[in-house]
Amino acid sequence: MTELRKQLYFVTGSQNKFNDYQFLLGKHADLRWARYALEEPVLVDQAILIRRKVEMARPWLPHLPFLVEQTNLQIRAWRDLPGNVTGLFIDGVGVDGICKMMQPFEDRSATVITDLGFHARDGQVSVFRGELKGIIATEPRGSQIFGWDAIFIPEGQERTFAEMPMEQRHTISTRKLAVAAFFTAVLQEENATLLLQNRIRLRQLIARHFSKHELELLLFDLGIDKDEFPEGVKSDMAQEIILYCERHGRMAELLTLCRQQRPNADWPETL
Repeated sequence: MTELRKQLYFVTGSQNKFNDYQFLLGKHADLRWARYALEEPVLVDQAILIRRKVEMARPWLPHLPFLVEQTNLQIRAWRDLPGNVTGLFIDGVGVDGICKMMQPFEDRSATVITDLGFHARDGQVSVFRGELKGIIATEPRGSQIFGWDAIFIPEGQERTFAEMPMEQRHTISTRKLAVAAFFTAVLQEENATLLLQNRIRLRQLIARHFSKHELELLLFDLGIDKDEFPEGVKSDMAQEIILYCERHGRMAELLTLCRQQRPNADWPETL
């Protein structure tokens, strides 16, 4: 764990993806952005694909610990397509087109899979998976934020990902599940799932119960210059406050202030 706290690289061309993992890993890793957009080989087998991505990134970071990620939508009736060419399908026919192409099939079951490939300093490679089963909707529903979210209905739910409030989406995120598996195996964290749920819940509660102006007042109460934080939506600002307080050992102080100012909220006990 000490090695990862010193440095762990995340290989991606997407800053949003990097920001998500920086928050999920939190104090357990000094996550650094290796800004490389890997050209993904077209493979149906995601277990092979994620290891290929590790091999593609290895020449840039040959003796350093790093992570790569792959998230695919797999449709059972299409024998796990579109997989890692989901983006090409959406660019070509749109999510509405995918729904129409599913009309001849009675089986609309699908799975979203996130694989997190970890390259250790000694070159050993491990893969950690988060998986969520569901079905393809008959038509797109909700405000689409990314690729398939408007057509995927998770198992046990009636709404597509795009129709869910952001806090619910984060709770069942395949990224969260993959990181929990990584925490358990590599960081030897026994309470990985609870730890991640509490981090996500804290961000949600801060964004829900404080306005942007009130968040600036919270920074003032913490003695933090608000100009150190970039402009953004409330959830982004809440995330930056949590990361700042973690880096400076002030999480207990942050939780105390939150409880004092919003005593009726169900704040997590530990982080």
